[in-house]
Amino acid sequence: MAEQLRHLVEVGESRRIRLHVLPFAVGYHALMEGMVSLMWFKDLPPVAYAEGLKSGRVWEITSVVRDCQVAYDHALGDALSHRKSLAFIRSVAEEYEHEAQ
Repeated sequence: MAEQLRHLVEVGESRRIRLHVLPFAVGYHALMEGMVSLMWFKDLPPVAYAEGLKSGRVWEITSVVRDCQVAYDHALGDALSHRKSLAFIRSVAEEYEHEAQ
């Protein structure tokens, strides 16, 4: 587990992606039910891909895409910053390493 967490930190530090940890203390949020990918295109309207335990669907309906964006924005607003998330992931990796010793 520590190795996987360290890999996440490496990827996050490479600036290819941004990581944001959403603490359990936040409680329930809409994205707990599954995941959502929001996509924007140069010549097409935005779409959302939402996936749950037994389903996945591409949404093109503007109101649904907007609802997915709002759910994402709310989760991101409650999440730790990228820098704090990387520090948190590092600390959890260290805990796993110390427990393994």
